[in-house]
Amino acid sequence: MQIIQKGNAHTISSSRDGRIPCVIVDHISAGTMASMDAWFTSPGNEVSSAHFGVSKTGEIHQYVPLDRMAWANGLTVEAMAKAAAPIVRQNAPINPNKYSVSIEHEGTDGELTEAQFAASVWLHRFIRDEIKRLYGQTIPLDEQHVIGHYQVDPVRKPFCPGPKFPWKQLYEALKEEAKVKKEETVEVMVNGKSIGTGYVDSGITYVPVRAVAQALGASVDYDGKTKTVTIKGRG
Repeated sequence: MQIIQKGNAHTISSSRDGRIPCVIVDHISAGTMASMDAWFTSPGNEVSSAHFGVSKTGEIHQYVPLDRMAWANGLTVEAMAKAAAPIVRQNAPINPNKYSVSIEHEGTDGELTEAQFAASVWLHRFIRDEIKRLYGQTIPLDEQHVIGHYQVDPVRKPFCPGPKFPWKQLYEALKEEAKVKKEETVEVMVNGKSIGTGYVDSGITYVPVRAVAQALGASVDYDGKTKTVTIKGRG
């Protein structure tokens, strides 16, 4: 999948002060992807940011680099004692922003589209792999290290990421072992430029449709109801 960089000079971030990310926190945007983009890049926003956002169409936007702290899960020392997540209480009095990676999901109640859910699962794994690459440490993708904002701040954010957020399905998907061996992974090239990786399974090569289409100047539309993908070329 492709990650679209959206952060700008106005996007808030801070140093991690040597802390290594060890937890992923899921959020709900309570608005559209467009409003999320606008808020996290606004000169008037001096209070919040996130590392990533996932749209209902499955598009992934990045606002803050992983080696920087986003302003998404900050707590006072007193509030840390009320956190439902053991990892927050155990790390007190350290600001949770210092050691967390935040994912916002477009929506209001936590219900994700099929494309959004697939993108979120992929993103959780991408974050794990990038943290391993950057710091040499792995974030376990389990219930203790993949949590909701309500577990960090149950007083101010008791419903984030929403009552319909698919926690059971997410944990099940994250625990599935990859069925594809490393030697079966292939690099996908379009007009001499790498656009990501695909894989070969049972003689069939699977490639990232959206990335290939965009590299060729086409657009991709996904219909969750009919489960169809439509590619529209410039011609």
